[in-house]
Amino acid sequence: MIRINLIPHREAFRQQQIIEYIVAFTAAVLLSITIVVVINASITQDLTTLQEERVHLEVKNKSLSKKIGELRNLGSLREEVEGKLQIVDELQAGRFRSLETLDGIANAMPQNIWLISFADNNGTLSLDGFAESSQAIANFMRALERDSLFDNVKLSVDKSAEAEGAEVRSFSLSLRRLTLAQQEAKEKAKSAGVES
Repeated sequence: MIRINLIPHREAFRQQQIIEYIVAFTAAVLLSITIVVVINASITQDLTTLQEERVHLEVKNKSLSKKIGELRNLGSLREEVEGKLQIVDELQAGRFRSLETLDGIANAMPQNIWLISFADNNGTLSLDGFAESSQAIANFMRALERDSLFDNVKLSVDKSAEAEGAEVRSFSLSLRRLTLAQQEAKEKAKSAGVES
């Protein structure tokens, strides 16, 4: 029988296996290191991107905060402009108020009445003048009371006086100039009184 000594072959096989294991282990370690390096590089890249994005967002946030501040200022500016426009509207509405007041007084005044002074104190009017008689003053007061512009006509002075050598009556009246809403109410009441 032939005897074959397999021990050196087994020893060579084991050494071959050890070398293969070492190569496989080294390859696995190198592969793991490569994967870790790639993942680390990817994470570092992501982190850098996120930091750049954060800086960009902070800049954008500051810009938006500034714009929000400007918008808040615009709200106060809008209120200020609306207030000014309301004043302009009131002035526009009252533009002809003095003219209408004087026209109403002139239309109500009989020919035998002369005014010497006129004062307007926030809608309360004071009239001073001369008349031929107390009847002329009464007619003037009734005409003012009928006018839709005025009410609360009161006589405070009616006395005898002399003007340019003629015997006349000196008078002082006070009356109230109505607002547009009050004028409309007076006209409605007047038309309701006419209808009934």
